[in-house]
Amino acid sequence: MALAAFACMSSFVAADDAKLKAYGQHLARECTSCHRLDGIDNGIPSIIGWPPGSLIATMKFYRDGARTNPVMVSVASSLSDEQLKALAMFFASVPQPAKKTAPPAQPKSRK
Repeated sequence: MALAAFACMSSFVAADDAKLKAYGQHLARECTSCHRLDGIDNGIPSIIGWPPGSLIATMKFYRDGARTNPVMVSVASSLSDEQLKALAMFFASVPQPAKKTAPPAQPKSRK
């Protein structure tokens, strides 16, 4: 009986997690205008694949004033704890792109 209750409870948690992640994907539209989903860091760090706790803590640092980037303070201040959790779950679910390795250098020919 307890096993059946656990299985039922697990399906509710999975459904809630899926809804929260979908909500995070919706919210992430604002984030991805600067933080790219392809993992490229062009001076603005990639946040894909971050553990949820790390992203939530970082956003709370901005919200609480421990970090002072004006754009991030504004964004973090506008988000509730539930929205932070949703964003964190979404970004954690985005896979890191495969690392591209540079082709081996060709020796220069001497003329």
